[in-house]
Amino acid sequence: MNWFSNIVPSPIAIWNADSTPIAFHLGGLEVRWYGLLIAIGFILAIIAIICKLKFFYKVPIDPFYYYCLMAIPACIFGAMFWSACIGDRKWSDFFNFKNGGLAIQGGVVTNIIIGLIWFQYILKKPKYWVRDLSTENKMQPVLRQVSTWVYADAIIPAVLIGQIIGRWGNYFNQEVYGQIVNNINYQTWLSTHLPFMYVQGEGQYHHPLFLYESVLNIVGLILIFVVLEFIPKVKAGTISFSYVLWYGIVRMCMEPFRMSQYTFTNTYVMDGLWIAISLICLPLNQFNIISLTRQYRCKLFIKNLILTNGLIYHWIKFKLNSAQKKQDQNLINHYQNWMDQNRKQNQNEHCLFIRKSNEFLYYLGR
Repeated sequence: MNWFSNIVPSPIAIWNADSTPIAFHLGGLEVRWYGLLIAIGFILAIIAIICKLKFFYKVPIDPFYYYCLMAIPACIFGAMFWSACIGDRKWSDFFNFKNGGLAIQGGVVTNIIIGLIWFQYILKKPKYWVRDLSTENKMQPVLRQVSTWVYADAIIPAVLIGQIIGRWGNYFNQEVYGQIVNNINYQTWLSTHLPFMYVQGEGQYHHPLFLYESVLNIVGLILIFVVLEFIPKVKAGTISFSYVLWYGIVRMCMEPFRMSQYTFTNTYVMDGLWIAISLICLPLNQFNIISLTRQYRCKLFIKNLILTNGLIYHWIKFKLNSAQKKQDQNLINHYQNWMDQNRKQNQNEHCLFIRKSNEFLYYLGR
């Protein structure tokens, strides 16, 4: 049984203050708790996303599977890249996976960029369209293209799951901890329940920032990933921007507790930027300003926004130029025959999507 004990550590060894950050060995390879917990966080987040897309949103899952093949390595690369930008990782050791840290901001931004490009492309294919029974003629449901925001609302908040679990890797590595704890009772509690918070080099107990952030993110996961879904008239995209707001607030609250060696010059700037972006986008999305970009084209929206110099005009009236309108009409005509041919076939099939279309779907210029 020695081989089993080398691979699966005992619960006592996990919490022992003399333990190492190494979870187990596979031959000569060290598997550390940090990497293991990040992998577990990835897996659980993917499972949660699949369940939400399949059983709650009831949209095709294949686009998400393909997205995972790109997003997982891109997330790691983006986290390494941003870690080097803020000074937590040396550029000379960029591809040294054993040294240096990971910055979640880089991973999130990288995956958002990839997702916006990928889902805008893949969801235009008619095989991923869904039936919409919110139209007046329920006997002849219309096939609709699902919005990218529907997938974003399932994927982006699930990042909280990875953050909740992955943060415990900092505990086993004895890194990214907080200020020194001076309260005797709190020191006693830490010595019993979180012995790794005793830093040997300093001989002091430190605030477990990973625990604070994990608890706050559990609350955020419940509110954003679950509760918001049951609030009437919440537009798609609002859930995604709510995660950005929550993330910025939590990080801003944690920064004052950090030790100086884990505080970087541009951290407050980035945290403030997350909050500012979300506070701007949340009301714009919820009150249907950003919805214009779903009905028309984002490029056209930006172009007209610059020409008319302001959001007020677009709030009242948004016009398509003749060239874009003609292009969109050609796309509609292209798919109209396909929709007519498949309408009778799909009449008796199970409805895949029954939400109100005017809340978060865009339809190729319609």
